[in-house]
This record gives sequence, structure tokens and C-alpha cells, in this order.
Amino acid sequence: MAAIHSSYGARFADNPIPGTTTLTHFAAGFLTLTLVTDFAYTQTLVLMWQDFSSWLLFFGLIAGGLAAVLWVISFATDRIRPVWGAVLLKALVLVAAFFNSLIHAGDGWTGVVPWGIGISVVTCLLMLGAALLNRRATDDRLLLRA
Repeated sequence: MAAIHSSYGARFADNPIPGTTTLTHFAAGFLTLTLVTDFAYTQTLVLMWQDFSSWLLFFGLIAGGLAAVLWVISFATDRIRPVWGAVLLKALVLVAAFFNSLIHAGDGWTGVVPWGIGISVVTCLLMLGAALLNRRATDDRLLLRA
């Protein structure tokens, strides 16, 4: 294993449990596609799109929940150094997605417009914010190691 040269010390290796990043990316993909299918429903009024949104939310919550469990295990075993702003935003993403899932359980138009698509937009913006915070922290850490 490579030595870590930073002001944070060698305690943290930034090496999460395998699968954490993959599950996080799958959850982000599922939740982003929910916004796409919500928009498709508002344009076509075909109920199939609302069903797709509900399933994408379900799978996004499952993947996000599994990623959160793996992240907690990684943190508890000192495998990662968290970016607390990104952690907070990712937790808010899961909460927003859960409430979005409850809203999408409604029937037809009322299950998507206006609150369903609105919370889908908020969820995507929270994911974007978390990704930007993570990216910035990763770039800063790489500069510290150089």
C-alpha cells in the first residue's frame, strides 16, 4: 500500500469498502432518471412513465441505502475521511427521495405534478451539490499529497 503524505496523518486511507462508489453512482443514475420520466409523464400523460418513476425511486432508495450502510462501515473502520458537507447533502438526497416516493404513490397527475417533479428537481440539485463538494475535496486532497 502506498504511503500517505498529508497533514492529516496516515490514519485515513480514503479507501472505502468496495461497492460503495458503484452503489452511489447507481443511486444517482436512478434518481436522475426519475426526473426524466417525470418530465416525460407531464408531456405525454401516459401512466407508464409514472410507474417508471416509482420503480426508479425504489431502486434509487435501495442502492442509496446500501451505499449508506457501506459508507458507515467504512467510516467506522477508519477506511475513509468524510467530507461532512457532502455527507449531509447525500443524507438529504435520501430523505428527499423517500418523500418523493411517497408523493409518487399518488394517483396519476397528482402523483407527479407539481410536487413530484419539484422534489425530483430538488433531489437532482442536492446530488449535484454533493458531487461538487466531493470533487472539490478530492482535488484539495490530491494537491496536499503532491
